[in-house]
Amino acid sequence: MRDHELRSVLNDELHGRPGLPVTAPARVTHLAFTIGEGDPDPLINVKQLCDALGVKPPVDGAAHHSVEIKGGQIKYERHGEFYRISVIAEGGGDGEAIALLPLGWLDGLPGRRLVAIHTRILSASDPTPDTDELVRTFGHDDIAGSKVSSGQATVWTDFRIGPDGYTRMLVQDHGLSPLRLGRVVRRIHEIETYRMMALLALPLARRILTELVGLERAVSKVTADMLSSRESHEDAELLGQLSGIARDVEEISSRSSYRFAAARAYAALVDKRIEELGEEKVMSFQRIGVFLDRRFGPAMATCRAVADRITNLAERSERASNLLRTRVDIALEGQNQKLLASVDKRGQQQLRLQQTVEGLSVVAISYYMIGIVTKLIEGLGSYVPALDTKLLSLLSIPVVVLVVWLGVRRLRHSILKDGKA
Repeated sequence: MRDHELRSVLNDELHGRPGLPVTAPARVTHLAFTIGEGDPDPLINVKQLCDALGVKPPVDGAAHHSVEIKGGQIKYERHGEFYRISVIAEGGGDGEAIALLPLGWLDGLPGRRLVAIHTRILSASDPTPDTDELVRTFGHDDIAGSKVSSGQATVWTDFRIGPDGYTRMLVQDHGLSPLRLGRVVRRIHEIETYRMMALLALPLARRILTELVGLERAVSKVTADMLSSRESHEDAELLGQLSGIARDVEEISSRSSYRFAAARAYAALVDKRIEELGEEKVMSFQRIGVFLDRRFGPAMATCRAVADRITNLAERSERASNLLRTRVDIALEGQNQKLLASVDKRGQQQLRLQQTVEGLSVVAISYYMIGIVTKLIEGLGSYVPALDTKLLSLLSIPVVVLVVWLGVRRLRHSILKDGKA
């Protein structure tokens, strides 16, 4: 048996990007960077980090790599538009997990930082923070919190960027295994990462809105002008305007379709991760899913509305163009009918003229033929004295005219027959 050339790759996709086990208490720093086509490969920086720490470097082209270092773990993951760096520090010390990385290494990473999270994980033996303590930790009371994983862990966050550039999250373990706790931490980090990636479409949607307003007004104006236009040149001008509008709409669509499609995909992942948390209400805080639905949901609704408006505008301009083309075609058909009627009339005139010319031709040809025959008869009279040349010349006139008329008629029928063939 021969294996498919992609069998191993497709099978390994199921096991790609495995989660890291987390044992409470711990500290986790999660970073996500967007990356463009012109940016260098971040895997080079990861290899340099591994060499500096004396741990196993990633293989060439690796989409993910995780290693244990002194005091914790480091994990790298590469996605389509971004990559992530996660650092897990053991114990509940005062510093952040990012302190395990060499000083200045983060500054050399390619791309632009989009997500930065410091997460502190409390063990089951640690006292559960009350509302006042949470307010002091986050600096305000606009906090989202939920019991997750069937109540075996509690998560608090405010989804805000602090003065140091990091978002704060607090997790308390109530008896999860290290692998399950690691999955919980991964999910809440993915929720924030995918949320931010989805929101990249929001500024674009707001910019496009202003462009769509002008184009929608232009389509409405052209549609209104179609009711009053009567001349063909006016219809042609309106059709040109619609073609310009359709071109602009297509340009907007090509510029935004990928971003809006990516936003829908990321938003779906956010919803999926929230569902996987299995949230339960804790204290008086909003659940994370409710918090995001009220803040994140409207932003995604705006993006969907703008995408729908682009589609509707394209359909409106196409319908208007089809309607105008139909009217132009009807006008052209009327002009063609008039032209055909004119051509038919001219044809009839030409036929009558041709018949007149044929009659004149018969007279002219007959005149010359009679002259020739008369000369011939006079010549014969010189040799035959008894021949009455005058009478014979007189009798030849109708015969010559008849013969010429039959000849011209036969020639005309022959030409008509060749034309039909």
